[in-house]
Amino acid sequence: VSYAYGYLGELQEQAGNTDEAMDSTRKALYYLRATPAAEISYRWQWQEGRLLEAQGDTELAIGAYKRAVGDLQTVRPVLAAGKMGQPGQFREEAGQLYLDLADLMLKKTAAATDAKAIDAELREVRNTVEMLKGAELENYFQDNCVAALKAKTTGIDHLGKRTAAIYPIVLSDRLEILLSLPDGLKRYTVQVSAEELNAEINRFRARLEKRTTHQYKRHAKNIYNWLIEPMEQDLQAQKIDTLVFIPDEGFRTIPLAALYDGKDFLISRYAVATTPGLTLTDPQPLPRENMKLLIAGLTEGVQGFPPLPDVAGEVTTLDALYDGAVLENNQFTQSNIAKELGDTPYSIVHVASHGKFQSDVKNTFLLTYDGKLNMDTLEGYMASTTYRDQPVELLTLSACQTAVGDDKAALGLGGVAVKAGARSALATLWYINDQASSLLIREFYSNLKDPDESKARALREAQLTMINDPRFSHPSYWAPFLLIGNWL
Repeated sequence: VSYAYGYLGELQEQAGNTDEAMDSTRKALYYLRATPAAEISYRWQWQEGRLLEAQGDTELAIGAYKRAVGDLQTVRPVLAAGKMGQPGQFREEAGQLYLDLADLMLKKTAAATDAKAIDAELREVRNTVEMLKGAELENYFQDNCVAALKAKTTGIDHLGKRTAAIYPIVLSDRLEILLSLPDGLKRYTVQVSAEELNAEINRFRARLEKRTTHQYKRHAKNIYNWLIEPMEQDLQAQKIDTLVFIPDEGFRTIPLAALYDGKDFLISRYAVATTPGLTLTDPQPLPRENMKLLIAGLTEGVQGFPPLPDVAGEVTTLDALYDGAVLENNQFTQSNIAKELGDTPYSIVHVASHGKFQSDVKNTFLLTYDGKLNMDTLEGYMASTTYRDQPVELLTLSACQTAVGDDKAALGLGGVAVKAGARSALATLWYINDQASSLLIREFYSNLKDPDESKARALREAQLTMINDPRFSHPSYWAPFLLIGNWL
């Protein structure tokens, strides 16, 4: 009966009959009083919120949305793990609820004058968006435990000195940006629609991969003007040197380090890291003592994939820099990876091999000599390290790729550290020249030896080295490397 009244209310809402729709929706909720069924009630409370918003009652609408989110959170693991609806479709089916609530709270905040009330409201918006981030990752990996790392985090506001976190929230009619600074939260509103923004992001990504042209610059400048320029004065005033992005939708598919102000790349002024969510990140400094490195690499072509000849030099260099073990070519098998991770507490796991991240997690893999290593299997191998006193600090994947415009695949890449149980990951958005890759990797690991360098700054220095090398100055060579998760 509840479903019948609820769907009738939905049809009436679509027809513009708000009063009739409200009557049907409240009847739908009435019939659930004796049968608590959160997987039904969140739909009708969401619907009630939309109708209240249409009637101009913002406070009651926010209350209805919050009740809907509360119910959705109780069934979210079931929904997000694909037990209801199509796998990978959580954002389309239920994720919009979080954005609707954030949207309305932001509109309310715009009219507020009390600084404390505004700050509290913005923190609630941020927490709402964080809930969506966790749900999206669980949905992509079809794993309702993937966000379990939350229990180990140190808190959303412990960013470190001179570090700012940037939350772009992509709404249908505008871009909202929350900036977490050491002294509090700030909010910026940019009048660009989701459609225009995502189209420009896709153009930027497609042109950035063309190494023979500089057509990407116009698009890099437009995105810079939308995302960075509004907050530039605040960043400079607080002497920020590290930016941590929590990217949304299309922003996940591009290397934000390559945004361009007309003169310099963003990386020229800031170290840049990304994370799928601050509550999914454990920002702890990298312990430099007793660091052990497990290196797994393929130089030979296997299973139809081309060889990676420069990986040999990469392996030799890293082996000289750090203690550890090397699994190369026919030694790089799934059973050997499992044995090494089970027997030895490695600080860093470095995989120099082909990898693909796709919309469907079932088609996402890392290439080993004897097969394709999927994310569930990798998680199983690393599970023994996750709950040690010193879990894997860094998982490096140096020859990955995602498709242009595929934000779900990029979501998977962005969540690989969380899924695998590592504190952070270094991975590429697209496959690049393995000579360039090897050079950047060598620079990054050399920089990482310095106890005063964070992982984000070590990557920045390596990217600046590439920019200053005429062979690899084009961002197609250095930009696709993303530091994901713990940036310290």
